[in-house]
Order: sequence, then C-alpha cells, then structure tokens
Amino acid sequence: MTCDARGELFAALVDLSLRYPHWRVGQLVANVAGWADADLWDAEDDQLLTAVRTHLATSPATTSTTAGRPEVMLGEPANGPV
Repeated sequence: MTCDARGELFAALVDLSLRYPHWRVGQLVANVAGWADADLWDAEDDQLLTAVRTHLATSPATTSTTAGRPEVMLGEPANGPV
C-alpha cells in the first residue's frame, strides 16, 4: 500500500471514529476487520479501507444520543457492552 493509500485508510478511520466516539481504537479496528471478513492480524490495508468506506456509505449515522452515546450501536446494547 502506498503512503497516499495508507493516509486514506487513516482518514477513513478518523471518519469512523467520529461516528462511533465511544469505541476504543482496538474495537474500531477489530470491527472493521470483521466487516472486511478478515482476521484482524491478517487483514490487508486495502480490505480495511474498502470495509470502512462501505460501512460509512451504507450505514446510517446515529443521531439519537443518551449522555453522548448513540442509542443504537452495531451489536451493542444502548447501555454499553455486557
């Protein structure tokens, strides 16, 4: 992956982190690897970039919040992980 493409991946991860500010970095990257249908350790940068772009384009941003946290999160209850 070129430096420009790597910069695109990091920029996409920033966009994703703004959508899910309550996710830790590890959660963010692990979720992206899952969306890419890849094991975290083996995920290629281009797979991650595609997965982030696809998610941002196809998943609606959450607008309703409770104490700054989205009420509807991917597979996570409104009050946080169990």
